[in-house]
Amino acid sequence: MYNVLIVEDHDRLREQLAQFYEQEGYRVTVAGCGEDGIAKLAEEKFALIVSDVKMPGMDGFQLARHVREKYPDTDVILMTAFGNIKQAVEAMKLGASDYITKPFQPEAIRLVSEKLIEKRRLVDEVRELRLSLKVQVEHNLENILSKSPKMLKVFDLIRSLAETDSGVMITGETGTGKELVARAIHNLSRRKAKQFVAINCGAFPDTLLESELFGYEKGAFTGAVQSRAGKIEMADGGTLFLDEIETIPPPMQVKLLRVLQEREVERLGGNRKLKVDMRVVAATNVDLTICLARGFLREDFYYRINVIPVQLPPLRDRLEDLPVLINHILNKHPVAQEKKINQVEPQVLDQMLAYHWPGNIRELENILERAIVTCPGEVIEGVDLPAPPQRVVDRYYAINGEAGVNLKEWLDRSEKEYLRSLLIKHKGGISLTASEAEVDNKTLYRKMRRHGLHKESFKDLG
Repeated sequence: MYNVLIVEDHDRLREQLAQFYEQEGYRVTVAGCGEDGIAKLAEEKFALIVSDVKMPGMDGFQLARHVREKYPDTDVILMTAFGNIKQAVEAMKLGASDYITKPFQPEAIRLVSEKLIEKRRLVDEVRELRLSLKVQVEHNLENILSKSPKMLKVFDLIRSLAETDSGVMITGETGTGKELVARAIHNLSRRKAKQFVAINCGAFPDTLLESELFGYEKGAFTGAVQSRAGKIEMADGGTLFLDEIETIPPPMQVKLLRVLQEREVERLGGNRKLKVDMRVVAATNVDLTICLARGFLREDFYYRINVIPVQLPPLRDRLEDLPVLINHILNKHPVAQEKKINQVEPQVLDQMLAYHWPGNIRELENILERAIVTCPGEVIEGVDLPAPPQRVVDRYYAINGEAGVNLKEWLDRSEKEYLRSLLIKHKGGISLTASEAEVDNKTLYRKMRRHGLHKESFKDLG
């Protein structure tokens, strides 16, 4: 509802105009003279002023000039019983938005008012759009959304280090967006025209990881029926992103270190060295100082890749971003768009704000996807938030207890839950789990197969 100020010294006409604008849906304020109108303007903001020209004291021309100087966003319609071209031109020069002569029909002033209000509505929409775009520029860096002060500092760091070729180590819990940050660094750098090559080092056995990274020549091993470039070679001129860097075995770290130092790579089974110019961005969700202390990570390799550290805060430490992320996920999800789901109930948001979010943004996406699929209306009225993983283990013992179980069954169950808790702790990391359990990787894999445990199931936990 727009505010209208009517300035008219004639009581009857002032009342008629007030009644007309109220019936049209405006909020109306009246003044009996120009000076009274000036006082009303100082108290309240108006979209439109309808003023008589000929009034005792301050006339309509003077009022229009004052409004244009002090309140340039407010439109002024001047009314007079002595309309002529000269007065109309003078009125527009003084800042009037339009001009009508008395007597006038209601339709005439309705059309003039609607024209000015429509123009104002468009101006307001443009202003809001510009403000929205400004917020998006400030809070959206290469598809990373945030208004959290912690993340905005990360944005500043990304912008600054994107201009360099230094090695970057991104640390953060699973699901915090480490690959998104790596891609942002690449896209803002001088290397953006070349490839961004990503590899999850924890997803490959040692022998396969080497061929993935270095490539191979035809006949290098059984199954190598044709030559293939490795990830390092593909990243020439661009960026190589090494996720789960802690899973790279020490012998492979030595080979990678040599590549980084000499800037050349040799395919498996080949004898030709290829020059490579790439930037390395690594990521991990574990404490690398522990890996160093336990010998899983070589110091020379660690210091080579950990030139500039970037620490990503978990979602629970940037909960002010939760409404922003929820809105973004709902807006881009095809099922949510089809079902016109664009918000969650306030109590649902409160529930989500109180949750710990061990899986961070990836967990948020999964939970919202389940809610979207099952939502019967256009507003999400409930979400299924799981219990923290460790509580699941505790609840298992609380429910099952130890009665009625023989020793072998109890030992099997205990071993399974012991390994499960370690895998949760280390997010499926085989080397770290095996080390803490004081068994070798082969033994751990064998026991995991026997208990039906898969490392992929634990990557999004903890």
